[in-house]
Amino acid sequence: MRPTTAQLETFFWVVRLGSVKEAARHLNLAQPTISLRLQELEAQFQRPLFDRVARRLTLTPAGDALLPRASSLIHELSGIRELIGGALFAAGVVRVGLSETFAQICLSDCMKLLARDFPALQLDITVGTSAALEHQVVERQLDLAFVVNPVGDPKLAVIQLGIQDAVWAAAPSLGLPREITPARLASAPIVTNPHPSPMYRQIIDWFREDGIEPGQICRCTSVALVVELVRAGLGVSLLPARLIEPFLNDGSLVALQPEKEPTPSRLYCIYRFAEHSPLVEAVLGAARQAITDLRFVKA
Repeated sequence: MRPTTAQLETFFWVVRLGSVKEAARHLNLAQPTISLRLQELEAQFQRPLFDRVARRLTLTPAGDALLPRASSLIHELSGIRELIGGALFAAGVVRVGLSETFAQICLSDCMKLLARDFPALQLDITVGTSAALEHQVVERQLDLAFVVNPVGDPKLAVIQLGIQDAVWAAAPSLGLPREITPARLASAPIVTNPHPSPMYRQIIDWFREDGIEPGQICRCTSVALVVELVRAGLGVSLLPARLIEPFLNDGSLVALQPEKEPTPSRLYCIYRFAEHSPLVEAVLGAARQAITDLRFVKA
């Protein structure tokens, strides 16, 4: 016997979506049908493809070896459908991770472009810190992500999209000097995303280059909330310029001028080499267009 396309498609979507339940919902099948297809596939390989521990499915070495081939087959089928029917038939779910700033500035434009050019494509969107999103791509919980200054992993394709300007900012009520050094900010409360986020690394590295540790650090996972805390005069932070532009214009925040610039914030798209697909390429293309149209980054 040979593995059938239906069995391999079932295997692929169980891995992609993380459970039999979600795969059944996506494929519009009953859960027992999904389970039976997996059992038949494992019987043909004469070894398990999943470890089933505490209702979680994780790939065995055999499943890990099968996944790239199954993915290639499913993507080829998607490409055939698109070849026959055009973009209208480029269907599927793409799990996308977005840094908070990218989501707030670029997401709506990106979705409009995808709705126009790939109306059958569906997005499953996760917003989080770049470090968390990078981990989720490595662990196959996301198909691709748009992140700042990723650590990098041998499994990942890392595509640089441009420099995302960051600005030291504070509320006028703090009365800080406009020209700053790590020594001048050492006693000010610093508001940042937690370690190991790019924001945290940029801020701490900026201080440590002068041999200084900030005295007070407030850690918050939401960039938008960091902005609000800084606007309320509760601390200082290194913030994305596009995100705080309205507050710089209305005077509720002031830009501070460092004697030395922090490490640049570079925006990247990341995805696993083995799982590149036409749908991932479609999302990346729409994101590139939105970034260009909105002048979100600079070269």
